[in-house]
Amino acid sequence: MKVKINITEILILTGILLILFYSSDPIIYKDSNRYLQQSLLDPPIYSTLILIMLSIFGTLNSVIVFQTILIGIGIIYFTRTVVIQFNLDILVKTLVSVFLFLPILQFYRNLLTEPLSYAFSLLFISFIIKLIYKFNYQNLFWSIFFVIALLLTRNQFIVIYPVILFLFAGIFILNKSKKIFISLLVSFLSILIIHNSLTFLNVYAKKKVLNYELVAEEKLGPYFFTYFDAIYISSVEDAELFKNKKIKKTLVSIFKEVDNRKASVKYYDGRGHFGLSLNQISDASQTLLENLAKDQKTNVKNLKKNISIKLIIKNFGKYVKHIFKKFYDSTWLFIFLPFFMMLAGLINFLKNKSKFALVIIFVSLFAFANHSLVYLFGRVQPRYFIYTDFILLIFIFITFTILLGKKEKKFM
Repeated sequence: MKVKINITEILILTGILLILFYSSDPIIYKDSNRYLQQSLLDPPIYSTLILIMLSIFGTLNSVIVFQTILIGIGIIYFTRTVVIQFNLDILVKTLVSVFLFLPILQFYRNLLTEPLSYAFSLLFISFIIKLIYKFNYQNLFWSIFFVIALLLTRNQFIVIYPVILFLFAGIFILNKSKKIFISLLVSFLSILIIHNSLTFLNVYAKKKVLNYELVAEEKLGPYFFTYFDAIYISSVEDAELFKNKKIKKTLVSIFKEVDNRKASVKYYDGRGHFGLSLNQISDASQTLLENLAKDQKTNVKNLKKNISIKLIIKNFGKYVKHIFKKFYDSTWLFIFLPFFMMLAGLINFLKNKSKFALVIIFVSLFAFANHSLVYLFGRVQPRYFIYTDFILLIFIFITFTILLGKKEKKFM
């Protein structure tokens, strides 16, 4: 009887053991070197995990084993949570588990933050669901813990701040208690303080204690990718916006080279054009910007910031249109789908104060915010959406299961 009840857990654990038995050799990417070298460009958790596992086991295989097992734990805990909260049957439970397991076959061996982030996302959402349905300090503590864990794993998870603020407002509306309001306020401030303190200590330790210097500083900040958007939508005439003759001359050279490579928006020839142009713009700009930065006694990051702001303000209409094209050219469905889910959830929540509606708002807002951040300030890659899109699809499936179950009971 116990085997039947825990069949999905057994399946997941068996699947984890099988893929690890098949291979636990890490797949090294270009970005993996940042974590191996304890780069300051990234939050500290993954590079620290690598450091700890190497010091204990002396091999990177141990990192792969750890992150894969953690994913298994995340899938099992998430599945159990939704089964209990939404009263799902064994068939639905099995389908949810299998669906969440399938994507890890593609990335469990990657020496990148995606596997760890996927596991943390599953655990984070699990405790948020529990917190919505039963507010207590244990669920609140673990929710905060995994918020901080995500923030310290990938810079991308900065989107959690507005999401968690909106969620806490919803929880307060459901409970309307002064004690709960204070708890939520303290929790949000704790996230803010702990996240920023640990980030500062990480940078301080690597720069002072480990004598690390901040290399590739120009890659920091949102303007690294915003610069490519700005150049893409602009033309050589826009170089006249800049009074500095050397900046103007450099931009003229960049615009002409981008034009020669047919990498600007005027050559847009269908979906995915910007993704191909981005590398061309980067290649055409990098050396010229580095030389200009030396001449102007500044850094590339500041140059990109100043150039981006002026060009985007001048071509704001084109910029907005370009952002929508980026949405459409990539995974547009995962913008419109969570948006309308969020809208439906919000209407239901305001009318009925439904806990399930707040769960739907939270999951859809998390997905929407994640996609929006990547489209606005990053390079669109499918692996950046693993943490939200699969969970979003799971909740669509769960919602239909619940609604169809209620309709069936109504006509029985």
